[in-house]
Amino acid sequence: DESDGYLAVDEIRFVDGEPPRAAANPRVVALLEKSHLASAEQLAAEYRELWTRALDTGFAAEEAPEGARALVNWLLDHGELVARASPDSEALVQSTAFAAQQQALTAQLQHSRRAPALADGSGEDVAVHIRGNHKQLGEVVPRRFLEALGGTEQPIVSAGSGRLELARQMTAPTNPLVPRVIVNRVWLHHFGEGLVPSPDDFGKMGQPPTHSELLDYLAAEFRRAGWSLKALHRRLVLSATYRLSSRPSAESLARDPENKLLQHMRVRRLEAEAVRDAILAVSGQLNREPFGPSVPVYLTEYMVGRGRPARSGPLDGAARRSLYLAVRRNYMTPLLMAFDFPQPSTTIGRRNVSNVPAQGLALMNDPFVVEQAAHWAGREWSTHRDAAERIRACYLEAFGRPPAPPEAAAASAFVAAQRARYAESPPPEEGAPPPSDPERRAWNDLCHALLSAKEFIFVE
Repeated sequence: DESDGYLAVDEIRFVDGEPPRAAANPRVVALLEKSHLASAEQLAAEYRELWTRALDTGFAAEEAPEGARALVNWLLDHGELVARASPDSEALVQSTAFAAQQQALTAQLQHSRRAPALADGSGEDVAVHIRGNHKQLGEVVPRRFLEALGGTEQPIVSAGSGRLELARQMTAPTNPLVPRVIVNRVWLHHFGEGLVPSPDDFGKMGQPPTHSELLDYLAAEFRRAGWSLKALHRRLVLSATYRLSSRPSAESLARDPENKLLQHMRVRRLEAEAVRDAILAVSGQLNREPFGPSVPVYLTEYMVGRGRPARSGPLDGAARRSLYLAVRRNYMTPLLMAFDFPQPSTTIGRRNVSNVPAQGLALMNDPFVVEQAAHWAGREWSTHRDAAERIRACYLEAFGRPPAPPEAAAASAFVAAQRARYAESPPPEEGAPPPSDPERRAWNDLCHALLSAKEFIFVE
């Protein structure tokens, strides 16, 4: 480009299919129609001659013959072939240098990255809707931050939408609200309740903080650390408060029954996604590979209605973490819903945490849980030949501790009882598949029982 280097792009389109095939080059078509070509050597010689003429005419003439420039461009895209075109070509030196420069510049290009975004348009100040009625308009309010937080003396946005100015005002050092809200939500995630118990309401209708100075300190440190969530998580989980026992003393129960003073750690139930991920983890099936497309929802025969997907996803969700399960508003995963998975139709700052019989029934009957219990039992069966070692391994993986002697004895008796029960089952009808090994079925039941225990879904 010998001009000022300006490049204009009129339109860019993204499509799912393959790019359209280019029309055949007329000079190549004419070459292939020659009747005297009888061998690969003759064809190669004709191609060499064609490339040589294309290089000469494509570089020498401002108006090259039809197809010549297209051939030159193709050759430059395949620089390794340029030197083979014709060692006697007058344009060889020029084209070789050009191809080398092109490859060097191409290597410097970064891969394109796309993100959904909005262009900043013209800003419009809106009048107050009195009592929310668009037909009763009050005074026009300029675009700016909330007066309750930013005061009345704020610079007026003169151009644009004001989004950038709003973001700067919200994150300004003089505004502590945003870092306090973020810190409180992270605290809620780790401790079960926020320093401000109402994470969605820091106003007069919300609840006051239990430790206001601690909240302000963490917010200031969060800002000083460059708004790093990773640093904030690390600070909280390495704190002495996070490592407290969940068993309160009699004195703390008497003086602080709601544990507002954080004298002990709250007992927390795993979130819905963590319950499913924990089941996959102990079964040994969890796919830890990050990123990639979402997995379609597994559809049972009872999940019917308008908008039902054409095909069902796998029962185990391809063993991927729950983060990668597709969310269909009308077709939610029943196991996740039993454990208070939030409705995707709205935002929620604090999830409900219930403890209801439906959760025990889901763990008992859900085919995903039954399948993973069998995988877990099969893994322990092949790893530990001794029954006592197998029971010990199951407790360590499910609860993070070895079984107490009464628990080990109860587990061994349970396996023996289930084994005897399955051994006494009537023979299958003619043509029916034979029943599985009673021993294996008994161990499947033990693993299933451990997955259904409260200790598996609660963190003390």
